[in-house]
Amino acid sequence: MFIGRFLIFFLIGIAAWTETMGQQDDFCDAVSAIMRDAPNKFKNIRGKLQQANSTATLWDCGIKIPGTIKSRFVASMGLFYEGAFIQPKNKDDIQSVYDTYKGLLNKCLGAQGYKQSTQKNFYPGLDQYKKLVFMLDASEDDKSEHPPAHAALEATYSKDLGIYTVVMYIFDH
Repeated sequence: MFIGRFLIFFLIGIAAWTETMGQQDDFCDAVSAIMRDAPNKFKNIRGKLQQANSTATLWDCGIKIPGTIKSRFVASMGLFYEGAFIQPKNKDDIQSVYDTYKGLLNKCLGAQGYKQSTQKNFYPGLDQYKKLVFMLDASEDDKSEHPPAHAALEATYSKDLGIYTVVMYIFDH
């Protein structure tokens, strides 16, 4: 009986670990696909036009990054991908999500040569959630016509809506 229970828990553990590893791979594949299309102004993965006005143009995103609750491409003072992971009203609810995606981005982009740097979060009360920026080191030998994409992760707060958001950005350069 003990061996049977042990075997069941062992098999469940293996299944959970395999699923987690798959999610990490899916996350990295999606982020990498968006970053690869950045020099092309995301034309291959930009979806239907949502809105166009004098302040911003918004498009649907053709790639779903696992864990995002909403994503889009935005042209406003530059072109970028924007994907939200969580939007609670309680600040304490964002810590685990922030830490999870910080780890996933470090693992994924670190393997591609990206370095993480931190910047102060300017939203009041969110000092512990530094803005994380992932960039490739600039090379003097790199004469590329298109600078490489870079990514950022940050926690924001909307005073109007009363919600906190953990959001990832991927910039075209």
